[in-house]
Amino acid sequence: QNQKNRRTLLMFILATLAVIVVIGALFVGNMQQNKRDAIVLPDAAQSTQPELQPDENEPALLEVTRENVQSIVRSLRRPQYYHQTYTITRQMNGAVSETSAELWVADTRVCAVLTTASGEKHILTDGETLYVWYAGDETVRTLAASQDATMDELIGIPTYEQVGAMPPASITDGEFITDDRYDSGRQIFAAAEQDGVRRECWISLDYGLLTESILKRENETVYDALQTGLEILAAGDEAFDDVFVLPDGTSPFQ
Repeated sequence: QNQKNRRTLLMFILATLAVIVVIGALFVGNMQQNKRDAIVLPDAAQSTQPELQPDENEPALLEVTRENVQSIVRSLRRPQYYHQTYTITRQMNGAVSETSAELWVADTRVCAVLTTASGEKHILTDGETLYVWYAGDETVRTLAASQDATMDELIGIPTYEQVGAMPPASITDGEFITDDRYDSGRQIFAAAEQDGVRRECWISLDYGLLTESILKRENETVYDALQTGLEILAAGDEAFDDVFVLPDGTSPFQ
């Protein structure tokens, strides 16, 4: 009887141990599965992206003022190759006249065509010699070009560079603006008053070109040159073919 009891006790112990082993194996398996399934979040300090720092070379466009607009205007540079058109309106004593101006620029070579009700005037220069003639007349006048003449002045437009050279006390306004009337919406606006004349200029910040120039006397607009078209070109562009030539078809620039 005692032997039978010992056998029963032994079987009970073995069964208990087997249950413990199974439970232990299940527990360890679940732990490993949970470890594999866990999502490891990155350290918050490592995941934070550094803030973008402003480019020190980017001009503070919104800080254009009356005090600094002259230095900004003096820093602008025109493109080397472009085609630009203007409409120029003059008003005096109730009379209004209008001129269409076309300007071709290829480095130092410039061709300007001015069209009014009385005819068409052509100007051709390489910065050293000036050639002038009128449509329908092959007589060409040859003059020495002024070294200080700008592209705008060749077609009778007050150049914006004049604003940069005026006495600082004459500057009344300086502002960065956006204006969709122009090919480039980003504009520098500058204004000055001297000798009873107010000069207002809108200058393309992207291209360094005059987009509009207005002269006023006693609050009346007497002159308005408005850009009507602009093409930025490249050296050797076919658009320049037959542009820098005299009436007989020859080119004075070789």
